[in-house]
Amino acid sequence: MEILNWKDVQHVNDICVMAPTLQLAEKAEMLIKQENYQNIDVVVAASGRQETVKCAQTLAAAGAEIIITRKGTRRIVEEVTNLKVVSLNNPLSDYLWMLKERGLHTPGLIAFFSYDPMSSDILQMCEMLEVQTKNYIFKSFADCRGCVERALKDGAVFSVGGAWTDPWAKRLGLPHVIVENSVETILNALESATQLRRVQVEEAEKQCLFKTQSEMYQAVLDFTHDAILAIDENGRIQVLNPPAERIMGCRAADSVGQPVEAVLPNTLLPDVLESGEKQLDQIMQIHQTLCNTNRIPILVDGQRRGVVATFQDVKQLQNSEQKIRLKLHEKGLVAKYAFNDILGDSPAIRSTIQIARSYAASRASVLILGETGTGKELFAQSIHNASDRRDGPFVAINCAAVSNSLLESELFGYEAGSFTGASRGGREGVFELAHGGTLFLDEIGEIPRETQVELLRVLQEKEIRRVGGSRVIPVDVRIIAATNKDLLQETVEGRFREDLYYRLDVLDLKLPPLRERGDDVKILGLHLFRQLPGGKDPIMQSQFLYLLEQVGPYQWYGNIRELQNFVERANILMRNAGASSVTVSDILRRRAEPAPEPCQETESRDRRAIEAALHNHPGSMADAARSLGCSRQTLWRKMKKYGIQR
Repeated sequence: MEILNWKDVQHVNDICVMAPTLQLAEKAEMLIKQENYQNIDVVVAASGRQETVKCAQTLAAAGAEIIITRKGTRRIVEEVTNLKVVSLNNPLSDYLWMLKERGLHTPGLIAFFSYDPMSSDILQMCEMLEVQTKNYIFKSFADCRGCVERALKDGAVFSVGGAWTDPWAKRLGLPHVIVENSVETILNALESATQLRRVQVEEAEKQCLFKTQSEMYQAVLDFTHDAILAIDENGRIQVLNPPAERIMGCRAADSVGQPVEAVLPNTLLPDVLESGEKQLDQIMQIHQTLCNTNRIPILVDGQRRGVVATFQDVKQLQNSEQKIRLKLHEKGLVAKYAFNDILGDSPAIRSTIQIARSYAASRASVLILGETGTGKELFAQSIHNASDRRDGPFVAINCAAVSNSLLESELFGYEAGSFTGASRGGREGVFELAHGGTLFLDEIGEIPRETQVELLRVLQEKEIRRVGGSRVIPVDVRIIAATNKDLLQETVEGRFREDLYYRLDVLDLKLPPLRERGDDVKILGLHLFRQLPGGKDPIMQSQFLYLLEQVGPYQWYGNIRELQNFVERANILMRNAGASSVTVSDILRRRAEPAPEPCQETESRDRRAIEAALHNHPGSMADAARSLGCSRQTLWRKMKKYGIQR
């Protein structure tokens, strides 16, 4: 380091030694290097008050926080800046050495020039040594001439002072010596300044942290949707945020410091203050607003110091919930059905509903087993709506309706450019869409084995990686899977992974086919009939129930879907041909008979029919399915079953 010219500095360190003499500056510079002090600069300001003022102001503007200087300069620095100043205080020993060298053997009066009155210790020491002394005090550079002149008039033969009195003493012919600061004095000042700066920094950090926390707390108070009211240990209001002002109909400026009961009589906060027991999810009326409130005692070292209460406008909560549900509805991520929507009084369906309700309380995976048309998704939605995930999304995917090449990207999503035809910004998969809710995997038995491996990993790790991506995304999803296959047999035959089967089959739910539900056929049939044109006509209903009774022990292999077809055909025929002229034979396409057993001949015939339909309609799966009299999902499923490729 080197001594700085203060007139040229743009930036200085936090601590600066402001020396009135070059000798002091050089000594301070040497000690700073010798003791390895960091971030301390040294400047010289030796031309009187005006230069001292400008120097101090320049250092303050350049970033100085602490000045080390002599007493006279200290006063000036403190007058013109807000900087902290550490004085170079000369101890008694400094004066002893000076007198020993210069003044003890000088006959006559010794004049001491100082900015403040001299220390009584120094004057007493001189008296003990029989040295004649007098103290002359100045307050400005201009005062120094008068002090020297008075000393000469009093007969002074020698003088002791500083940088300001030295030039006047020399000009007027009075021998003069500047009391130099000892090494010990400078080191003490350097150490004091360093410690003071350390304290300043620590205090500034604390103040910054405190201010940041205060601003954060204030932002929370001002911008939270909840109304917040806090009282101290005396029951007086300390905090009242804007939502609380609105609900309570008062201003914080008028209420803070007031007894809470005087502002709002029914808060019950004094009761909580007295008991120390929190009160959660309480309903209370505040003027015209019905609120949900929590009252929490504030405990400090086991002592009750106050209570904080939060209030939520029940109507606003309901509106917010409605908005969330509307957004989910717009995305199609809402379960529409609940257990109350499942019709039937048969023991079989009642028992199944009871089991499903118990599953809703769990977060474990559910595997729903049942024939086509038994209501697997209806039960999946009901379980979701009865669970603690009811406010989250419900996402359903039919695994048989998606081609093998696209199934993985539908499940896990994909990044931009991961394959030909991928969306420019990538896309979420159903696992991401279902985060915080339930994912319903219908026709789970149709998933190819290569996708089963990735699905198992996701279920185990609870995280997905999009197709073409490297980023791992955590997901919180409850799985409900469904199938009309015997998955255990599928695992035996090697078509379904055994480890995945046991991961899915934590809770299994077997849905009864319609043929095992007795009179539920009439309940369901009549319900479906009422939804159709003319279905609310009592005469039409009576005739329809008569037709159902004529069906007899029909097996309903298509379950609810086949019953729905029966109802729709009956409704059309009854309205067009007359209710009384319609017979069961006009409606049913097949009579009660044993369930057909699959055989090689039947499979061969199905295969040939599918291949022919695909050949005749090469560009449209929908047209091929329509020519076969089945849905696209059924066509996909049979193609997978027979290994037919498009």
